[in-house]
Amino acid sequence: MKRIIVCLLACLLLAACQPTPEVDAVRQKNQDAMIEMARGEGTDTVENQNAAEGEKALPTLDYRTMYGIPEHLTEEFPGLSDKVKIVVDADVNVPDQPLPIVRAVPTDFSQERVRDLWNRLVGDRVMYLRQDGESKETIQKSIEFWMQIQSGELVKDMYDPEEAAERIEALKKKYADAPDTLPTEYADGTLVIGEMKDEHGKVVAHRTELQAYESQYGARFNVQNNYDLQETILESDGAICVIKSAAFRYESENGNAFDYLDNNLRNEYPFFYLNADDPIPDAAKDYIQITPAEVYARAEALLKKAGLDGQFAVYEVLLYPYVDPRNDSLSGYSYKVYCTRLVNGVPVCKMQGLQMNLYSMEDMMAPEWIYEQVEIDVDGTDREAIWWWSPIETQEVIQADCHLLPFSEIQSVMESRLPMLLNRRASWESVKSCTASIRRIDLGLWRIREKNTVETGLLVPAYCFYMDLLYEQDFGNQNTTDILIVNAVDGTVIDPWNGY
Repeated sequence: MKRIIVCLLACLLLAACQPTPEVDAVRQKNQDAMIEMARGEGTDTVENQNAAEGEKALPTLDYRTMYGIPEHLTEEFPGLSDKVKIVVDADVNVPDQPLPIVRAVPTDFSQERVRDLWNRLVGDRVMYLRQDGESKETIQKSIEFWMQIQSGELVKDMYDPEEAAERIEALKKKYADAPDTLPTEYADGTLVIGEMKDEHGKVVAHRTELQAYESQYGARFNVQNNYDLQETILESDGAICVIKSAAFRYESENGNAFDYLDNNLRNEYPFFYLNADDPIPDAAKDYIQITPAEVYARAEALLKKAGLDGQFAVYEVLLYPYVDPRNDSLSGYSYKVYCTRLVNGVPVCKMQGLQMNLYSMEDMMAPEWIYEQVEIDVDGTDREAIWWWSPIETQEVIQADCHLLPFSEIQSVMESRLPMLLNRRASWESVKSCTASIRRIDLGLWRIREKNTVETGLLVPAYCFYMDLLYEQDFGNQNTTDILIVNAVDGTVIDPWNGY
């Protein structure tokens, strides 16, 4: 089985992995037949139409009337055992632009894109390239920082005075042998060649990157592009790691404790998905005062500042607890804003808890292609933070206006597949009950693996059923999330890990 080398992903890829739907094993669908179904009658076939961002959208469509799609779906049905209950109480979100099938490829952050982001987000501020090693000057600053924590002058939730004393002692030992200064290298938004090393320090690949910092605890502007033009990297033990994932991160401040987010904490502290007009939940009122409406507005403003408005839109806002990782005690709440790419005005559905798309089940030599994500952090301060990884480039439109299945057929697929999925998990002896609550249903685009290749994918119309799962178990309850994805053209279930 393919082994993911964590160090290769670096610190930019932090989203947690969740289990993918355990649907019946299926081979890759007949994509030619799917495309023919998408053409149907009365739809617009477009060959080699440019799908570039910002292209004028086609006329709006009333999908609800055309395919019998309700505004809200409410139902409850059992699983295959008495342990399982499935509850649906969800809005069904539908675009008003024609749903296409579009070819997409993974891409890097070009120098032009990086320069534009740099000018918009950094501007005239002085930034420095990351330097290997430490000088007496930088070590002395670190010592002073930890002395402030030790004395109580500076409070950092993640550390206590005893830990600060240990850090100070270690830094003093390093200080003796450190050079007085390191050469100053200023950053100006230009990508450089960086080395990628294995766990033994051996250089195994190169990448274009930019690791720029205003100061140790100031702004950061990080870019890492695909490694060695997406070539395979072989480790000495035979493990294979191929990564198709460029990543970008900008933070106006660095070193905040609330970056620590763990889905397992759902068991102790509540998470909240919020709309713009929702109030701050009672559980979080003592920790944060910024409202969901303000969060939506700030996220949209940051997208515009970064030049990404029109290409991406706010998709969903999560209010989550952050904790002291030493003892998992609640420290506060913060917002995470999930954004989605727009293709001719149609949103690409958000991947939920799925860090990457593994093709290794079929071919260990096949590369991986992580799903694109854009996230914004908002915590009530003036801090700005945006993450963007695994960018895609859209190419030709295979079908501009797809013919879809009636919603009643999609609903039947959901009702038949979910009991199968949940029965396998609830069959564990330790599980006393399993409740699946579908909280949101989206009709949008989902990327699948294109036939006979992993170098390109197709964005296809799909229904995404987002669900919260509660397992009552002998050793304590477990809360988690999952997603069921149904192709809106042919009704097949898409396994996001296999890519089809």
